[in-house]
Amino acid sequence: MMPEHDVDSDQAFAERVAAHLRRPVPLSDRVEREVMARIRSEGLNGGTAVNLGRWRGLRSAIALALAAGMVVVFGLGVLVGRHSSTPAIAGDGKRSVEFVLRTSASSVAVVGDFNNWDPDATPLRPSSDSLWSVVVPLRPGRYHYTFVVDGTRWRRDPGAPRALEDDFGTPTSVITVAQR
Repeated sequence: MMPEHDVDSDQAFAERVAAHLRRPVPLSDRVEREVMARIRSEGLNGGTAVNLGRWRGLRSAIALALAAGMVVVFGLGVLVGRHSSTPAIAGDGKRSVEFVLRTSASSVAVVGDFNNWDPDATPLRPSSDSLWSVVVPLRPGRYHYTFVVDGTRWRRDPGAPRALEDDFGTPTSVITVAQR
């Protein structure tokens, strides 16, 4: 199951990454020693401050160029991921969310906020290789859920974040369905 992306949290995350990438990049002592030795060996006749200033400016420009490149690559990755995993939207504003669990069992159901924790409401269908799945239309929002395996064992989704607070004393997962 692919959790939905919240545009605001994606933007905040991208800004935190960009701020981190804008920090100056420290160079190793070896690089600084080699540069300083070269400056001294060329006998800069009073132009040391100007050339050293150029070096610092060049170093900052390289660091900024690398940071900007990483931000662009990260941004493209986010955009490509959004477009390739966007679920269908129904006419009533609901989004199709697929719940998937790999387990060897005779029955699997998903229970959660969206079906009043009813084990009979949303059974998963088996496919090959012990893979069980179901598509559930959900309105935008945050939902807690878990799987019920063989009618008795409650099992959280190993492919989704764990909810901080557990419902019914059982570990549950959380999914956020984004509004688009």
